[in-house]
Order: sequence, then C-alpha cells, then structure tokens
Amino acid sequence: MNKDKPHNLAIISRRQVVISALKASALVPFYGLFTSNRLFAGGGDNPELKFRSDVYVWFPDGKVKNLTPMPGIYYQSCINLDGTHVLFSGNSAGSPRIWQADIQTGNITGLTSEDHAARHAVYSWQGDRIIFSSDQFSGQPPEKIEDMDSSGLPPEGHTVNLFSMDRDGKNVQQVTFGSFQDQRPCFSPDGKTIAFISNRTGTPFTLWSVALDGHSEPRLLAEIKSDEGDHMGHPASRKDIIYRPWYSVDGKKIFVFAHVNGRHQICSVPAEGGDITPLENDDVGMSHGPFSDPDGENLLMHSTRDGTWGIWELPLNGDAPRRLDPPGIDKAGHATRSRNGIMAFDVLRK
Repeated sequence: MNKDKPHNLAIISRRQVVISALKASALVPFYGLFTSNRLFAGGGDNPELKFRSDVYVWFPDGKVKNLTPMPGIYYQSCINLDGTHVLFSGNSAGSPRIWQADIQTGNITGLTSEDHAARHAVYSWQGDRIIFSSDQFSGQPPEKIEDMDSSGLPPEGHTVNLFSMDRDGKNVQQVTFGSFQDQRPCFSPDGKTIAFISNRTGTPFTLWSVALDGHSEPRLLAEIKSDEGDHMGHPASRKDIIYRPWYSVDGKKIFVFAHVNGRHQICSVPAEGGDITPLENDDVGMSHGPFSDPDGENLLMHSTRDGTWGIWELPLNGDAPRRLDPPGIDKAGHATRSRNGIMAFDVLRK
C-alpha cells in the first residue's frame, strides 16, 4: 500500500477556510437546564479547553436528555438505527476518546484508550461495527483535547487513519494506511464499503471510498476544482471543499456538503464516483452535516437557512426544508436519528 505522504505546501489556506466554517457552525450557545446522568462524575471543568460541548438525545415525546458524562468536549455524536446507544468523541482532559452511551440508563463506556486520539465514530447500518479515525500507529504524540478547536478537524500535519471495531470496542482493525489525514468515515448500507474525506491528492478535502476489510487501495470519488472565488472574495484555491459524507438509504448516492455556488451546500455524488450535484431545495444559507434519515425520505442537516445555525429536515422530494428545534435548546447541530425517532445531537459553546 502506498504510504507516502502527499505534498501539502499549497493546501493550508484551503484547509483554513473549512476550519473557519466548521468553527462557525459549531460554536453555538447553550440554553436550558436538563438533568444528566454523570456516571463518570469526578474532576471539575478543565480551564485549558478552548470550548465546551455536550451531547443530547431528543425523544419523540419531546423529552431532551443530556448524555454528557462530565464537563469537557463531547460532540460529533451518532445514534445507532435501533435507537438504543449513541457514540460520541471527546474527553475532559488528555486524548479525545470514543464513548458509547446507553440511552435509557445513561451508562457510558469508553471504547478507545487514552494512548491515542480518536474521533468521528459512526455505526454501521446493521449496528454491529463502528468506523472511526485515529492517530494510533502514526508514530506521533497523540492529539490532546486541550489543543482541539471547534472545527472538529485533526491538527495540521497530524496523521490519522481509519479503524473499525465491534460495537463493544473489541476486534479493532486498521482500514487505511499512510501518512494522510483520513477522516469523517461512514458505512455503505451493506456494511462493505467506507466513504471518507482525505488529503490523498494534496487537496485537503476530497471524497474517497475503501473496502472495510482494508485489503484494497482507497479510490477517489470526487473533488472540486473551482475556477471562481466565493461571494466573500476568497480565491478559488481556497474553495475546493467536500466534507461529512453519508450514504443514501439505497446506497446509490453519497451526500456531502461542498462549496458550490459561493456557499456550503448539501450535494449528492454517485456512490461509484462522479459529478457533485447540489440539492436544489437547499437553496440558501450555509449547510453542513447531511445524515440520511432511515425513512429514506429526508436528510438531516444543520444550516443557517433562517440566519442562525439549527437542525433542519431536508426532504429528498424537493419540498421546502423544515427547522427542528429541540425544546429548550438553541442552535443544535450534528443530528442523527434512529428508526424509532430518537435524535442525537450536540451543542457547543465557548
């Protein structure tokens, strides 16, 4: 396998644009007070953290529950499709880890150790495997939560690859290799293929796929080569952005957000690779974080459609998007939803 590190001298400015946009979408205020089951209580708030974040679930009956184990950075959650458990990454100090919360009991289990940094964990559609990104085996010191910013991106120049594990954290297997930044993975519905974002072409954010067994080379699916700047006057070289992939329910498409039409817009790409097509009803604002609702009829996203960041339901039939506001929460993001209608999301704050 090709483990050569790509040349990246010209990509820093493009990466910086994404960092700024992700920070803007993530730093949202927290309102409302909810009882949280802090089974990991012990130790106070870490003053060295650059921001704070909590993970919540929103039940169909309107109840909102905080799953955060203790003060710290916990975010980028993913609910399993059965609606029983939620994954998220973060920590109160040291290396960010992958955690799994039981929705009903609030019990929290650490699935990765503090020996390496891990993030971007998501369940397979079957719920039996987890894919995530980590700096394990990189030969570099693990990233620390104290150095993390709200963009959710790994540090510049830091090697991260993809790993899979069983839902209990066992049977860990490396999926991608090399001195790259492989991040934001997701499963195809059949569980055999992983779509992810990487800097393997030298551009920091391009869309790739790889077989889950890790026995084949990753394949480039899509990249943006813009000839125009954006509406803020940034040069085109800063706008080659694709991020946060998620497969459609039928496995034929991959949804992403990409910089098109002078803004970040939800788009689709054929699962085998090809053109990036904007969704016409995502027609205003900045939109991030597409997630295929298991009903196959909608995407979830967080967007500034009405001027402030919040969760929106984006109908795939082209109808107008609908804002979804968890009671007592302002400007939630990174939403995922199970078949029984329970939604997981996070709220970040300075």
